[in-house]
Amino acid sequence: MRKIYFITLLLALASVVNAQDEKTEKKKEPVVKFSGHIRYEAYFDSYMSVYSRNGDVYLYPKRVNFVNGEDINKNGQLTMLAAQSRVRAKISGPDAFGAKVSGLVEVDFLGKMGAPIDFVQTPRIRHMFVKMSWDKLQLIFGQTWHPVFVTQCFPMVLGMGAALPYNPLNRSPQIKATYKLTDNLQVEGALLSYLDFRSKGPVNAQRDAGLPDFHGSFKYLSDNLATGVVGGYKVLKPRLETDNGNITDKTIGSFDVAAFAKYKISKLTFKVYGIYGQNLTPYVSIGGYGAAQNPTSVDDYTYSNIVSMNLWSEIMYKVSGKFCAGLFAGYSDNLGTSENSYYDLGYTLGGNIDKTYRISPRVAFMSGNFMFGLEYMLTSATYFDLAGNGKYEAANTDGAVSNNRFYFSATYKF
Repeated sequence: MRKIYFITLLLALASVVNAQDEKTEKKKEPVVKFSGHIRYEAYFDSYMSVYSRNGDVYLYPKRVNFVNGEDINKNGQLTMLAAQSRVRAKISGPDAFGAKVSGLVEVDFLGKMGAPIDFVQTPRIRHMFVKMSWDKLQLIFGQTWHPVFVTQCFPMVLGMGAALPYNPLNRSPQIKATYKLTDNLQVEGALLSYLDFRSKGPVNAQRDAGLPDFHGSFKYLSDNLATGVVGGYKVLKPRLETDNGNITDKTIGSFDVAAFAKYKISKLTFKVYGIYGQNLTPYVSIGGYGAAQNPTSVDDYTYSNIVSMNLWSEIMYKVSGKFCAGLFAGYSDNLGTSENSYYDLGYTLGGNIDKTYRISPRVAFMSGNFMFGLEYMLTSATYFDLAGNGKYEAANTDGAVSNNRFYFSATYKF
């Protein structure tokens, strides 16, 4: 009889231990939360323009193109899309190495950069990373925002692209470390490799250089104020072999530095951002680089960067959950090459643009998880011709061309 009691007790204890183990295991399982939004967009452009993703990612109006005395680019276009809809999964736990572990996977349907229309509405990865957080240190492994896209200070425009080309846009695979010096001060450092957002020119130029892009930042962050500086350096090797079949090790390095500030007071928010640098094309901004000697007379030549500068500011007024209004203004300036020497074989984005600016007011009306948005966008660009002396100098400048975009969106968040 005692044996029966003993066996029964062992079985009971075993069931309790097993239940505790199962409970512990359940606690260790990652928790996944899904969210996202469904967005319908309709927009009308008054002038043919440079863009990608079927016009959803807008840059600037094209240069005038006269056919039989008339500018063929004076043609209105109407577009409707739902490709900016997104789905994201946030994953949390279990802890590892004494750190809280989380992850994010986010997908939209805008396809790849430069893909034909047939591939615009295909899924693409926006973010995919894992994050480890200790008390003062945070590590990120995966694809997310480039440090020049400051998540604490970016334009809240309604259209896709975060106000390109004035605000940098780039999501890249990276290792990023963030360290909190105090409750308000932090420093960041990141090593990045370009994938979807590449520099203009040969697609493997960064890989062949064998070096990552390095960017660092210093930020002050509080409830009402966010400000800081971001800077970095990248190296490209555009080719491994010359036209005559000789091995070449010529590379080109380029730097950029940015500063930002956001101030919030009551229902008003003010933002300002500026970036100055060489070859800003990985950020979908005007610029690029090219050969610094005449390739017809020099087989193994060096390279020269185009220097450019972007500035933008924004003011927002928001009544929580009901109404939001904003005004964005942006300006880009082509400052020429970093070396006043021969310039050819240019790998550029808007390399023949002298200046471009944008003014864009908007309003949004919210009810629950639903939002209607209206935005007007005036974008102007001034183009030039090179002098033809082999240098990156303007011979003449066109009058400015402008596009008017009228934008409407309906968004449901879940």
